[in-house]
Amino acid sequence: MYDFKGVAKSGSFLSILEQARQFAGIPRPVLVRGERGTGKELVARFIHDQSLRREKPFVVINCAAFTDELINAEIYGHEKGAFTGATETRTGKLEQADKGTLFMDEIGNMSPAFQDRILRVIEYQEFERIRGTKKIKVDVRIISATNADLDELITDNLFRSDLYDRLTFAELKIPPLRHRKDDIPHLIVHFVHELHMEMPNLMNKTFDRTTVEAMMDYYWPGNIRELKNIVERLYLYGSDDLILPSQLPAEITGIAITGESFNEKVEQYKRQLIFEALEKADNNQRDAAHELKMTYDQFRHYYKKYSQPSNIL
Repeated sequence: MYDFKGVAKSGSFLSILEQARQFAGIPRPVLVRGERGTGKELVARFIHDQSLRREKPFVVINCAAFTDELINAEIYGHEKGAFTGATETRTGKLEQADKGTLFMDEIGNMSPAFQDRILRVIEYQEFERIRGTKKIKVDVRIISATNADLDELITDNLFRSDLYDRLTFAELKIPPLRHRKDDIPHLIVHFVHELHMEMPNLMNKTFDRTTVEAMMDYYWPGNIRELKNIVERLYLYGSDDLILPSQLPAEITGIAITGESFNEKVEQYKRQLIFEALEKADNNQRDAAHELKMTYDQFRHYYKKYSQPSNIL
């Protein structure tokens, strides 16, 4: 069970956890929204662990990880001989989650055809395996998550509004790390503790106060996932027992653009422009695109690209 003890300190995130506790006791669907890397699955697990279903399965499926055909097989299961390679009957995620919770991640990536089918399943809690003839009844709580702008997808007829209604008895919006910077020192300690649990003989190191301050000033486009990545790299690389600001990536310290090649320098500069514009626009992507004289689609492309945790240290 993940209880966020000692990790969540900011008022905005503690408020989210309090809402999650309240929703946990109500056996209805919950939608968790937030940017990449904000911990949406952890919050979903927290809701499950706080609910009466805590002793039953918590089953995860990433809707962006499968083709339309494969996600049907993953969700519903299939009968023996349903397709080439189906040498035996297989239960799907819905059956596996019976009496428990099914966490559907990245629902903004579901195709229209899959949305049509899953809508009926959520409403009636029954389905058939692929090539099956028997109705299978389940008791599953759905928690879903997305970083997509569902309102825009609905406007563009790419996401069904009635499916949104079915998935959203309650909705939680996870604040990005830049809006809960008080959590950063506690998260650093937490990730270091995890490293020592994994590698007990690891040398003890200390993050200098100015290093932590520089990390608190950073925008963190990759959120907690990016923070964990950087903490681990700082802690595992190098032999010094004091981690100084000079060891931080250039995008955190604001040092001049670095890189071995022209293309690397250009990529770093593009990344900097995207997030400076986003910060100036108070995280409104349309306004940030306008600021950079880009189309909204162009901005979204670059934002998605540069939101991945940095590999530069």
